[in-house]
Amino acid sequence: MAKNNIIKNILKRALYPNHLYKVLKLQRNKKRGHRHENDAQLKLYGKVLKGDFLHYGYYDNPNTLPEDISLNIFYTAQKRYAEKLVELITDKTNLILDVGCGMGGLLKLMNESELRAIGLTPDINQINHIKQTYPNDVLHCKFEDIDSDNYIAQFGTVITSESLQYLDLKTALPIIDKIMKPGGKWIACDYFRLGQAHEKSGHDWESFNTLLAEHGFKMTLEENITPHILPTIAYIYMWATQIGLPVKDFIVDKIQVKNPGLYYMIEKSLPEIDGKLEKNINIINPSLFAQEKKYVLMGIERI
Repeated sequence: MAKNNIIKNILKRALYPNHLYKVLKLQRNKKRGHRHENDAQLKLYGKVLKGDFLHYGYYDNPNTLPEDISLNIFYTAQKRYAEKLVELITDKTNLILDVGCGMGGLLKLMNESELRAIGLTPDINQINHIKQTYPNDVLHCKFEDIDSDNYIAQFGTVITSESLQYLDLKTALPIIDKIMKPGGKWIACDYFRLGQAHEKSGHDWESFNTLLAEHGFKMTLEENITPHILPTIAYIYMWATQIGLPVKDFIVDKIQVKNPGLYYMIEKSLPEIDGKLEKNINIINPSLFAQEKKYVLMGIERI
């Protein structure tokens, strides 16, 4: 009876004109909205991962097998990643800006090192968490929208850790130049596309280097840490292929047996669903990632 009611309610909302209009209206409003201001995916990660880090982590042993990774090993790798960033901070006195500060894990580590740092994030969930957890000030905006006139030459260090990929470089680079103190350092850690990567996230490596030079920056440190982040990608890939896909097949088989009517409704959509799953799983294929992308830890200064 409960199953029949569920199906009936779904069909009612899918087929009745007034409900269909409501669906379309909600979808239009979703597209107009700003996902970065209330990112449910990042909110989920923040609840699942302790330590308040949202990055891939750094494994001192790049040969760590995905089958050997526990949550504690992953948390340790995330903290190690943040430690490598803090190790590059040479200006221990002036204010530090953590661009895309996430849940505040790096801010916490800098606080423990008695450094003065503020964060920046457009996500309201992250803002609220940091306000409740850490004493640091946080700017609530996209980096491209920062009131740079109020922060001229205010920061001895600017950090972008897995946030650089989201920045519009032609807008962001002049802002970094404007808000950094003379002799300041920009610490960046992120992945980049190499050549014609099939998956388009991340900036193109060659184009990034060209833009750095055009805007008066030079790279004083370049460390390829791709092997040290790959264990996390391999771990996610293992879960997706060895657990996620079999569970999906199990659910579909159960629907076919227990609810053939519902299965009939979704049967023609299954190949499309499988195609989308395959495409998304390929994004986290560690072999493809290593071929098409480069994860780099950088120290960047003015020429």
